[in-house]
Amino acid sequence: MQVQPLRREDKHIEQWVKMEHHRLHCAQEWPASDYKIAVLAGITSTLKTLEATSLAAVEQPRCMLCASRQGAAGVLELPSKSQSPIASTRLAA
Repeated sequence: MQVQPLRREDKHIEQWVKMEHHRLHCAQEWPASDYKIAVLAGITSTLKTLEATSLAAVEQPRCMLCASRQGAAGVLELPSKSQSPIASTRLAA
């Protein structure tokens, strides 16, 4: 199977994907806020739309930040203080 060269439109889309990927990493560094959540959702939506629009397969950017991530970070939930009545009686002494 022969790989077809990227069309001009696909090259523009590829550059747009790279720019949005960079924006994603920048926004991830912002302090937590509703605005940050909205921007990240917008960037993610744009990336999905660009992938669907391109006739050629759009390769996801390989950057050092993405490559250095070990996997999805899990969220650990600490038990609430109300779960352990023994712990509260020990602290009272």
